[in-house]
Amino acid sequence: MRRFFKLKIGEKMRSKNLLKLFALVFVLLPVMLFAQDDGNKKTSNPYNMDGVFSGAGGKYYLRQLGNEVLWYGEEDAVSPSWSNVAHGVINGNIITVKWADVPKGSIMQSGSLVIRIDSNNAMVLLEQTGEYFATDSWTRIP
Repeated sequence: MRRFFKLKIGEKMRSKNLLKLFALVFVLLPVMLFAQDDGNKKTSNPYNMDGVFSGAGGKYYLRQLGNEVLWYGEEDAVSPSWSNVAHGVINGNIITVKWADVPKGSIMQSGSLVIRIDSNNAMVLLEQTGEYFATDSWTRIP
């Protein structure tokens, strides 16, 4: 009886470990495939957009991966009326971005932006389509 009980516990532990492994693969596989996609290979450009930027009363947390930019923006860290995520591609000194609000805030909009990089510390909105995006310039926060 005791041996049967140990076998059951071992099977449960293996099942839990397999479930954890499956979850890990499920999360990491898309990231690995994304990183290996030829269209997403890092290309050299003179900009380093990693960091925190301010604009229109909010903060934007940017991460640059080669010629791609990802961000999370929010009006307020505790109870924002808006918060959004974005993905864009740098071509020269222009970033073309798709953005969407996320449910941390109450506003739920989305659209596309064309942003000019003036320097590693400043960006300016040139064009927007879709719903209204209030920020028209970004400045790096030291």
